Amino acid sequence: MIHFTSEKLSPSITRIRDGSDVCEYLIEGRERAALIDTGYGIGDLKGYVETLTEKPYEVFVTHGHVDHAAGAGQFPEVRMNLGDTELAKEHCTLSFRKEIIASNTKLTLSEEDYQPQRQEAFTDLRDEETFDLGEVTLRWIHVPGHTKGMMVPLVEEERTVLFGDACGVGVLLALPESLTVEEYLESLKKLQGFEPRYDTVLRQHGTCCSTKRVLEDNIENCEAILAGTDDKVPATLMGKPCLKARAVDEATGGRLDGREGNILYDPERIRRQESRN
Repeated sequence: MIHFTSEKLSPSITRIRDGSDVCEYLIEGRERAALIDTGYGIGDLKGYVETLTEKPYEVFVTHGHVDHAAGAGQFPEVRMNLGDTELAKEHCTLSFRKEIIASNTKLTLSEEDYQPQRQEAFTDLRDEETFDLGEVTLRWIHVPGHTKGMMVPLVEEERTVLFGDACGVGVLLALPESLTVEEYLESLKKLQGFEPRYDTVLRQHGTCCSTKRVLEDNIENCEAILAGTDDKVPATLMGKPCLKARAVDEATGGRLDGREGNILYDPERIRRQESRN
């Protein structure tokens, strides 16, 4: 049985955990609320959210990966950038969920723990789309890279941004669905334009928080990869070889130089033209 827990991070923001390696967020305004991400689709997330708020709420997923979108089947309407539609279909199957949970988490689950796969279409979530929750505004920023449809929410009045998987301590750009390093750099520079609007950075994995410096770090990492001056540390992702931009302490996973951001990338997909070959 899945046991959900939560922690209040601010008057408007609550972090939700289910014992796996990912978390979700509930954003509450005076009139409405928003659930951001739905996890692996295990346990009764919907029921738990409704113990946290009595307000009507909308549901969003930041991108189509299994650990963020697979719980969407519990909710009648879910918004996601439709660039990730096919990815979500693949990742949200029961067989794929079981495979990833077995390899990425320590959870022991029964068949009853899994929610059904979503059958309804997602509602599109567009760049710069805003949602007024009542004195709390949620603004969505399209940051393609990790996936084509990757979205980042900015909670404007809280001056808090949820980078999620879009920018962090180990951005995964070596996946088949990821964009090139060159394209990702353009997305990060666009995201940098919003930097004056936030003070706090949250994520959905690991410590689930970062400093604002993580964005600058990953812009510098992209520029180094494009110039061929990164550390090029051999690594593997999903059983396939890739490179890590910066050397890390194997015991802690932190960068040896004390900086924060890092990127795993495919050396065959650094520039746009390489992704078409």
